[in-house]
Amino acid sequence: MPARRIALAALAVLILLLGGGIGAGVWKGDWQPAPKLALDLEGGTQIILQAQSRDGSAIDATAMEQARQIMSQRVNAMGVAETEITVQGGTNIIIDVPGQLDQATSEAVRQTASMSFRPVLGVVAPEGNGEPMPSDGGGDASDGGGAASDAGGETSTAPADPSQHLFDGLLSEDSALAPPPAPAAGDLPYPAWSMDWLTPELQTELMSADCVDPAAQQERAAAAEPDEPVVACDPNGTAKYLLGPEVVAGSAIENSGVASDVTPTGQATGYYVVNMSFNESAATGFSEMTKALYGGEGATAAFGIVLDGLVISAPEVQEPSPGGEASISGNFSQEEASQLSDQLRFGALPLEFEVASEQQISATLGADQLQMGLIAGLIGLALVVLYAFAQYRLLSIVTTSSLLIMGLLTYGTLTVLSNIPDIGYRLSLAGVVGLIVAIAFTADSFIVYFERVRDEIREGRGIVAAVDHGWDRAKRTILASDTVNLIAAVVLYLLSTGGVRGFAFVLGLTTVLDLLVVFLFTHPMLQALARTRFFGKGHPWSGLDPARLDRDVPAYAGRGRVRLAGARTGRGRGTPEDEVREPIAVRRARLEREAAEQAALPGSGQNAHDEPGLATPDPVDRPVAGDDDTEEQSR
Repeated sequence: MPARRIALAALAVLILLLGGGIGAGVWKGDWQPAPKLALDLEGGTQIILQAQSRDGSAIDATAMEQARQIMSQRVNAMGVAETEITVQGGTNIIIDVPGQLDQATSEAVRQTASMSFRPVLGVVAPEGNGEPMPSDGGGDASDGGGAASDAGGETSTAPADPSQHLFDGLLSEDSALAPPPAPAAGDLPYPAWSMDWLTPELQTELMSADCVDPAAQQERAAAAEPDEPVVACDPNGTAKYLLGPEVVAGSAIENSGVASDVTPTGQATGYYVVNMSFNESAATGFSEMTKALYGGEGATAAFGIVLDGLVISAPEVQEPSPGGEASISGNFSQEEASQLSDQLRFGALPLEFEVASEQQISATLGADQLQMGLIAGLIGLALVVLYAFAQYRLLSIVTTSSLLIMGLLTYGTLTVLSNIPDIGYRLSLAGVVGLIVAIAFTADSFIVYFERVRDEIREGRGIVAAVDHGWDRAKRTILASDTVNLIAAVVLYLLSTGGVRGFAFVLGLTTVLDLLVVFLFTHPMLQALARTRFFGKGHPWSGLDPARLDRDVPAYAGRGRVRLAGARTGRGRGTPEDEVREPIAVRRARLEREAAEQAALPGSGQNAHDEPGLATPDPVDRPVAGDDDTEEQSR
């Protein structure tokens, strides 16, 4: 199969996948068949959050800016959902969310997101019975802590997080199993992982807490002091944790990311891991905790990651982390690993916030501005089509089709990106400007290509050969131009926010789509048209007529004849005086008479059917068999 057919087939498959995906999403899901609109075109919800410091100290501008950035990443991770988050008055953060405020976004902007890392002292079933923890030998609970007997508290057999880890460290009243009291760094009387934190009051709270409904215990756990143990639930209500004091605050996380999980031999397992690192001040504390838990100094070998009073993960320590870096593994899918990574990276806000007000706001620009922007785009598109027709005649079919394919791909891609929750793209007025600019990119690409082809025809190549040679020259220019545009879009996206970032996103997206259109449609389509009689023979309305392109080299006319450029009258060259019009009957009689006279000459070898006045070309000028250019002219 020719390469041009493969390219066109690949483009058709891509369009079908986009259309089929959108159709399936609309039919079976809650997708919308069009890109969602941003705040400036649709309106939305405005939430004002008032900041409060956890220790009552003054709120500085640096903390507010950090809170704004973290909140922006949480609500608008890719920066294209057009959610506007600004600091106002020094202590207020204003959040403008396009469209209707969904539950997930509402929870994301309202939660205080206090995160901490605490050692797991024990884990029991989520049900609360309102009774103190039973003992296993009649000993007093104050002797060293309660225990979950076989008849009483049972260990949780449900996963505490997507890693499917099971934690079965039980509380015990045997004081010999508990590490001796020892002062630790800071003001803690015992290490955070010591069983000495277990008091009768804590035992009672552990057994009475109901984690079947995690929200019932969440507020109490979130309000616990960092230097005190706490009872917390997992988000699914399947386990109840007894956690020691905070060892590392969530704000100490420097970075987190997702990577493929591999075996010791380097083979991929098909699962993913979450890598995290702490800043220099917290790396020592985290390292000491992992070393102690790995060495069996704690009640269990696990630590809990607590976000807003819920244990989002409780991984078991497989080896110490001396450098403040760690990986959390355990049969994560990519989606599960990404979710946990985002929680670690954006979960800890340096301040607490209260919702001061929430109200609906109207569009700042509205549908009228969107309509005007679309009209401007249509006018620009119409002007490009008219110019293409005036310059390239019916070859403008390729340019118009390329623009339509470009528009279809852009529409489908933006619709898909709008309906993917992790991206949540919304089209703003700045994005509309980016779409209008994209028309110029596509027009520039085919103009470069067509002019290269026409230059090849002027130099004497056949039309089919000119298309292939012109493409070899044009694609380098197109790639260089689009690469510059793509670099500009990436830099602008990384250095900007808000509407400017939306413009940069559309600019980069349309640049990539322009390359797809040129390589998968424009070039293959021109190759196919060049092999038709209308375009391949250079019809005056084809846009590839050698006469209209001022071709000044001899052209092979067939049957051993060479036609000079000046002799191609009636095709835009020569004058009316040079043109000889002769009826067919007169011409036939003249040719027969000349043939008879020629035959009467002794030793004559001239073909009786050759027209007089056209000399037989020199053998040097005859076409060489297999040459692409001459072969094309002979068709």
